[in-house]
Amino acid sequence: MIRNAYRLIPRDGGGFHLGREGLDQEVSSETFPSDSLFAALFAVQNARGGPESTKDILESPPSLSSVFPFAGQLPLFPMPRLRVNLDDAFQPGVTKALKKLQYVSPVILTHLLQGSSMDGWLPEDTSPSQGVLMQDGRVWLARRETGLLPDNWHKLDDQALKAEAIWRVDRVPRVAVDRISNSSEIYHVGRTTFAPDCGLWFLADLDQRQVGLFESLLDHLGDGGIGGERSAGYGAFSVEEAVPPDLPSPQRSRYVMTLSRYNPTEEELRAGVLGEGASYELVDVGGWLASPEGPAQRRKRVRMIEAGSILAAPVPVVGRIVDVCPEYDQAGAPQHPVWRSGIALTVGAQEVTDGQAA
Repeated sequence: MIRNAYRLIPRDGGGFHLGREGLDQEVSSETFPSDSLFAALFAVQNARGGPESTKDILESPPSLSSVFPFAGQLPLFPMPRLRVNLDDAFQPGVTKALKKLQYVSPVILTHLLQGSSMDGWLPEDTSPSQGVLMQDGRVWLARRETGLLPDNWHKLDDQALKAEAIWRVDRVPRVAVDRISNSSEIYHVGRTTFAPDCGLWFLADLDQRQVGLFESLLDHLGDGGIGGERSAGYGAFSVEEAVPPDLPSPQRSRYVMTLSRYNPTEEELRAGVLGEGASYELVDVGGWLASPEGPAQRRKRVRMIEAGSILAAPVPVVGRIVDVCPEYDQAGAPQHPVWRSGIALTVGAQEVTDGQAA
């Protein structure tokens, strides 16, 4: 397996509707989960070559991270679910700042995963600080990484930088027309847009023989788009290769952080992957499936471990692909598997026992 990185550059004038099940249409996220990315790529291959053409993907499935924001040349990662190592975690402003954080830069992530002391890295911590905040305090990066941000942000002071938005979520009005009465009704849909030289990115661990196929599928997916409201022009992107960031290796680590959604195998559960020292978030994944054999239907629900979770690693943390085809005998029910990937893409971590929980 080789690790590649890809940037998804939003098309000019476009945006993304990256919704979440159970939330209003007015809500749109700035990230796209790994299981949805896998399903979208799988659907592209099935549409291009039929079910037989998807066997290679299933025999050697890629390990994909979820899709996260980037700014300039700086990729962002989910804030890990571990305790931040601080000498004084209860000084004014620190607890509030930690709770607000959603994303971190490669330097900050590496320090957190290695259990380094983070005193002096939060702007509320000491002055001057080795770290700075963006996106109204939701993004944490090292001061030395600000040179990787878009050029027009290089001369901003800390307060101006904190106010800058890498992404924005707007409410866009739409009109629904009743087919019988011809009456219209206005509703709103959330749209995520990115600042210039910003967008989305992800990591992929690929079989060397499948890199060409994978990148071809990704190009096709960019034309069709990801997320919802694609018929309204949302979700389209172009693809750029990027240099994978240097991160702690999961090999021989006692703990790992997953950058993807993860569904453990029974063997991994028995080995204690969710045991002592693990800190994880469970997400109940449902939604709808689109099948060439019939109308859209609800998928079988499956629980995943969310990206950013810390897992014990007594055995390699791999995960599995799950069939979420609905199980019922009814006309129009799909007669084929519906795959959802819970294969983990991980980086190395260690248990941190001191400091403040993030």
